[in-house]
Amino acid sequence: MAKMLRVLTFLFFVFTSAAVSAEMFRVHKTQVLSVSESADEIVSVSAGINDCISIILPEDISYLNGVELQIKIPKIITEWPYSIVYGVYDNVSPLPSESVIDYRGSKINGGVIPSRLTWAVQIPTSKRAKFRETPYTAVVPVIAGTESGKLFFRFQLAMKGVPQEFETSHFTVSARPIYAEVGTLSLSLSSPDGGKVQPYTLFVDGAEVEGSADGIVLATGIHSISLVSEFYRNEVRTVTIEQAKVTNLEVAFRDVTPEIRISAPENAIVFLDGNEISNWDAVLRVSRGDHQLRFIIGDYEIIRTLKAENGRSYTVTLGIDASVTEDEEP
Repeated sequence: MAKMLRVLTFLFFVFTSAAVSAEMFRVHKTQVLSVSESADEIVSVSAGINDCISIILPEDISYLNGVELQIKIPKIITEWPYSIVYGVYDNVSPLPSESVIDYRGSKINGGVIPSRLTWAVQIPTSKRAKFRETPYTAVVPVIAGTESGKLFFRFQLAMKGVPQEFETSHFTVSARPIYAEVGTLSLSLSSPDGGKVQPYTLFVDGAEVEGSADGIVLATGIHSISLVSEFYRNEVRTVTIEQAKVTNLEVAFRDVTPEIRISAPENAIVFLDGNEISNWDAVLRVSRGDHQLRFIIGDYEIIRTLKAENGRSYTVTLGIDASVTEDEEP
């Protein structure tokens, strides 16, 4: 009973000390764990009782929601409830390394290592994070690591009289980055004359969106992109946004001059507004208004009039058709 009272008193001190802005503490050994930039890669270290783990976040944390520490607990420790506690720290100094054992830092969370073989702690690094605590996962209630790019996790013996086997027992701690289901769309736009791009309106999936030099953050998946401007032709593209990645989209604006494409037999002679077109299989750029197209094939002549509007493209197809019908019996 007295031993349990001492344990509970110690735990009370551990939990209440989390409210202190900063504290000095000493560890047995510091393990350094660099979190991978890949959501599919998990890195691990082995840590003993009274050791600590310096968790180095990826350089770019703009997509990072947080870090999950997956902890494998030695069987002997699970047989002694309340024997080990943990603490999560932020703003630790000096810079954690394997050669340092004395630190000062802000304790932001702590608790008892549960009596189970596997357990996890999720530490949010963004307001986007919506982590939920379960019997198998603890969630740190505050955002951490955003200023220093580092987190600090510490094991600590909470009672006396534990088996000597505790001294050689080690936890396996693995770090997994948790990225948001978003990516960034980066637009690279150019004007027809190579000059400054004139004003345009950007639509994503039919909704108007404000452009940004830093790109546009979008949910992962397929999106329809529309660029609308009175100075250029409308441009429509489809892009696929990947998780935690930048998708580059290059769009060369076209001017609003009407365009005509002609499809006709090779032996056709084509006139546009009275002028013969020698290379009529190329795109013809015309002014806004009415235009006359005249086609000559052998002794046949066909004339068509087209009203061209800015920003529009037209295709004129000249075809020769033959029909066969069956005569009725006399």
